[in-house]
Amino acid sequence: MSPEGPALEFLDLIDALEQLVLESRRLPVGGNLVVDRRRLLDLIDQLRLAIPADLKQAQQVLEARQQIIDDAHLTARRILERAEQERARLIEDHAITRAAEERAQQLLMDAEARARQIIAEADATAAAHLSETAETTRLELENLDAFTRNQLQWLEQVLGQLLTTVQESLKQVERPRK
Repeated sequence: MSPEGPALEFLDLIDALEQLVLESRRLPVGGNLVVDRRRLLDLIDQLRLAIPADLKQAQQVLEARQQIIDDAHLTARRILERAEQERARLIEDHAITRAAEERAQQLLMDAEARARQIIAEADATAAAHLSETAETTRLELENLDAFTRNQLQWLEQVLGQLLTTVQESLKQVERPRK
């Protein structure tokens, strides 16, 4: 999933929350809203579920890094085995024993250098992916925290207004009638 995917999902969920507010009925007194509690809680749950996608993506990057490293080790092992086989074959030929040993040694050093290079490249690629995913996750968590804080503050305000309206209504009902 691209870094834009989770961000777009968050924006869609924010749009759905906004639409819920816009579709809510206004109370005749005080201009407060009646919000569908089930839909609001459902949207909040969806926001929570959107976070693990980034965590899964980070885990996939770690697994991909490990797979790259494992593949590099396997490739290095195969190269070393081929180099060792070549060395053993060359040693058997007495006429070129010395040249074979030098060639096998060079192959072995080349194979080890190539294996180190492959592992270094795999580590660099995995680190870059992990860093990008961590930054994306951090930014999305900050955005979610800010959004959740704003929504809870808004909900606190709405509930405070609703409580005030209910208390005033109770006072009116409890007054003796003349």
